[in-house]
Amino acid sequence: MDTFCKRLYAFSCKFIELFALVLSALLFLGAFVCTGYATDMESQKVLLSLDNPLWGLFGIAAGIALMYLVTRLLDGERLAGGKRLSRALTVGNRPLRILFAAVALLYLVLGLFLVLFGKTVPAADAYSVYSAAQSAARGDLSVIHPTDSYLSYYPQQVGLMAFEELFIRLWNLLPTGQHAYHGLKLLYILLAIASLSFQRKTMHLIWADEKAEQIFLLLSALNLPFIMYTSFVYGEIPSFFTFSAGLYLLTKYLKDADKGTVKRTSSAVGAVICLVLSVMLRKNSLILILAVCIVLIGEWLRTRHHTLPLLAIVLLICSIGILPAVQKTYELRSGSTLKSGVTATSYLAMGMQESSRANGWYNGFNFETYRDTGMDTAATNTISRQAIADRLSYFKAHPAYAASFYLGKHLSQWADGTFACRQATLATFGGRSDFCTSLYEGEYSRFFIVYCNLFQNLLYLGVFCFCRFVWKNARRAKAPATEAVTLQQFEQTAETDTAPILVQYAGFIGVVGGFLFHIFWEANSRYIFLYGLLLVPYAARGLSGIFTIILRKGELS
Repeated sequence: MDTFCKRLYAFSCKFIELFALVLSALLFLGAFVCTGYATDMESQKVLLSLDNPLWGLFGIAAGIALMYLVTRLLDGERLAGGKRLSRALTVGNRPLRILFAAVALLYLVLGLFLVLFGKTVPAADAYSVYSAAQSAARGDLSVIHPTDSYLSYYPQQVGLMAFEELFIRLWNLLPTGQHAYHGLKLLYILLAIASLSFQRKTMHLIWADEKAEQIFLLLSALNLPFIMYTSFVYGEIPSFFTFSAGLYLLTKYLKDADKGTVKRTSSAVGAVICLVLSVMLRKNSLILILAVCIVLIGEWLRTRHHTLPLLAIVLLICSIGILPAVQKTYELRSGSTLKSGVTATSYLAMGMQESSRANGWYNGFNFETYRDTGMDTAATNTISRQAIADRLSYFKAHPAYAASFYLGKHLSQWADGTFACRQATLATFGGRSDFCTSLYEGEYSRFFIVYCNLFQNLLYLGVFCFCRFVWKNARRAKAPATEAVTLQQFEQTAETDTAPILVQYAGFIGVVGGFLFHIFWEANSRYIFLYGLLLVPYAARGLSGIFTIILRKGELS
């Protein structure tokens, strides 16, 4: 049995290494070759244009050169004139703390700038949820209704509604006279900064590579879509914060696998709570929970610690049950009920259809079908299954069109360096500054799109390098494939410096799940935003490997 488990674990490691390598190559090639973007904020149609490869290479080279220079300065390396930085900046990990403080200050300043001058308000689904939470905070729970409310169609939003209701109740205790969504934006800035902290701490547990942590913070400073999304009053930022905290606590728990302490138990409990909250705030986080469960089962195969599958089961049950539990609480409070909502089958059908924005994006099919059938789940599924069958027949008869359709669907999501941050935060209550208006809809928006595309090229390149280095070293090293290989010693194996392979790839497995899910589900580059954030630590680790090679060649020359 033990032999079988070890072989299965070894196969799992090789599979995820290979899949990650292929996927990272596809992401980089797609983003390097073309850009997905929207210029008309009224139609928000996603356009695809071929990129100039020379401009793309220049952007990558400039980005690498900038980060290489900054990391050398932070490490106190000699400058061209032979001078060094002050010793006070180069003792211990003080440069890392200073860099994190600088990035946090940048997020705070730019986030406040967007609050004051961007003047974004909740719109579309974000407005519907916020409005429902606002009503609930006043004691009006009429939104809990089987047929006549937003939640009748989308009951999965009750978790986010509960979070916003609690915040609004607390906000109303303050003598501000301002809408609570302004306070939510301020909170989201702090949660974004805290997310960076948890991601960096997780990197330290896994790799203990200070240079990679420096690069991670530099990449985060350059990640303007993340800063833009702090003004998006929806579930992305709080969900990512809770997931980041949960992943850190889980990694800490797994790293201390041989220490049966109370502290380790508290890490496991904290991880479950945080990860479950990420699902409550954003149901699609179930994809990431499945990735975590895969890691836990993989670690059980490797270590045979029988608490790990139990933890996976508890996490999965709680994650699946959290939204029904919140919904039931609201139903008891209101004395009314909610229906099951728009069906998953209708989302799958819509994901196979054309849309005015891009292939597979929202076109109203799921909502309208559910509404037109009188909110009949069975009838909606029957119509949706027929629509799927019709599209499959058409794809079969026109294979070239099918390939073009799914290529366009993929690129419209994963090759959009802005991750739709402008579209998501477009709505305003008036008075937006001229600069912000131009950034969203004017001349500056074109520069913003180009910048974000170049940043995405650098991000995907770093991720590919990470996957390439791990794959190359795993093949060269004589150590078992079940052990991780450090990237700072490319020709050696250093098992003690790294976490097991599946633990390293926990976030990436979630990205793989998101990639597969949104190939079939409703498409939107906004949905890809959180997966892009999960890739930043891997990009930093890969770029750290590139810098190590550069330094080594410099030493040998």
